[in-house]
Amino acid sequence: LEGEGSAVPEPEGVTVRVVEADDPGLESAVAAPYGAFGATPEPGAAERVAGRIRAGYTRLAAAFDASGTALAAGQHQTVGPVSEVVGVGTLPEARRRGLGLAVTAALVADARARGVELVFLTASDENVARLYGRLGFRTVATALIAEA
Repeated sequence: LEGEGSAVPEPEGVTVRVVEADDPGLESAVAAPYGAFGATPEPGAAERVAGRIRAGYTRLAAAFDASGTALAAGQHQTVGPVSEVVGVGTLPEARRRGLGLAVTAALVADARARGVELVFLTASDENVARLYGRLGFRTVATALIAEA
């Protein structure tokens, strides 16, 4: 899917923001997508993401609750005028509140503010693609994924 992105209202009770390498919320923001898919971050994951942020390869956005815990997060990876939104995930207990959509909108806005001309992502299925359609993404191709 590729898209222009559009603003979505910030879900109630959270703050959606871009997370910098020295942000106290970095570790929680890195961990949220892992938790969304029932996994635990590997040791050093937050430090690796911080290094990628410092190098300009990765931008990270997250939706934080009032306690400062990330409930949803994702990244965009930029190469020249193109950026891919990756790893957007919402913790199971926080789903169905629009957090993933709000994080994705923040990532697209950040990419555009940095001069990115094309933002794309891969939707796991048609239902997810429809959600991203609310941000202006449209299907342009289908990827075939081979598995053993």
